[in-house]
Amino acid sequence: MNLLLHLEFFIAVAEEQHFGRAAARLGMTQPPLSQGVKKLERELGVTLFHRGSKGVVLTASGQALLPDAVDLVRQARRFTDSARRRRVQDRTLRVGVMPKVPTALVADLAATIRSFDEPARVEVSIAPSSDLVDQLAAGALDLGVIEHPALVDPLTGTDVVPLPLTLLVPASHPAAAQDPCGLSRLTDLRFASPPRSDGPAAYDLLDDAFARVGADLDVVNAPDDRWALALVAAGQAFALTADRSLAAPGVARVRPGDDSIRLRLRCLRASSADVPDGVLDAVAARIGAYAADEQVVS
Repeated sequence: MNLLLHLEFFIAVAEEQHFGRAAARLGMTQPPLSQGVKKLERELGVTLFHRGSKGVVLTASGQALLPDAVDLVRQARRFTDSARRRRVQDRTLRVGVMPKVPTALVADLAATIRSFDEPARVEVSIAPSSDLVDQLAAGALDLGVIEHPALVDPLTGTDVVPLPLTLLVPASHPAAAQDPCGLSRLTDLRFASPPRSDGPAAYDLLDDAFARVGADLDVVNAPDDRWALALVAAGQAFALTADRSLAAPGVARVRPGDDSIRLRLRCLRASSADVPDGVLDAVAARIGAYAADEQVVS
C-alpha cells in the first residue's frame, strides 16, 4: 500500500467531510477514494470515519490520528522538494571546446550555456575536434564546439560559423611588414600547429590553401595558442590564431592574404543529452558576435 497516497485520501475526506467533495478536490472519482480509505482502515486496524447519508464524521481514532497524518504528508512533500532542488543543483552540463577557440569566447559560451539552465553547473574541457566528436557520440559530453569540416553523424549541430584568423609572425621577419601577408612569404618559416590527427579535414583545407601558392607546410607541433605564440616569439615559426588578444614581444599580427583561411566552428549536441532548447542557436550566435567584433577590430 502507498501509505502517503492513502493518508492524503484520509486528510481530504476529513477536511471536506464528504467523499464526493474530497474526490473532486483530489481529481478522482468517488469509488476508488472510498475503497482507498477502507484499505487504510484495514491496514491500521481502526475505523477513521462514521459514515452517514449526509457525509462523514471523524471517529475518536480518526481525530487522534489526523494531526500525525497531516504532519507525515507535509514532511514527505518537504523531502521530495528538497530532493528535486538537490537534483537541479547537481545537474551538470558537460561542454567540450577545441583548443583553437579563443579563451574569451570559451568563457562567453560557458556563461551563455549557463544562462539557459541557471541552477546547472557548466564543466568545460578542452580537446581536439576528433576527440570531442567521439566523446559526444559516446555521451561523455553534452555539447561540443568543433572545427568544421568533420564527420559528425548522427549528432545534432548548428550551421557553421567562420571566425577570421590572424597570422602571427616573428616581428623581425619580412612578413611582419606585409598586411595582408601573402602565404608565399612564409615558406622559410615552420607552421606552429596542432597535429593533423586533431582535425584531418580542416587541416587538409589549410594545406590546400598553401599548396595553391606553391608552398608546403613544414609543421612544428603546437597543441594550443600559447605554445604557438612561444615558437613565433622565438623566431622559429608562424601561426594562425582566432584570438584577437593573443600577443607577445617579438610577435607581429598581420592578416593572411587568402580570405578562405578561417576557423570554421560548429556546435554539436549529443543525441542523448538533456540540453535546454535554444542552447545550440545561442552558442552559434555568440560565436557569430565574436566574429563580427573581430572584423571590426581588424
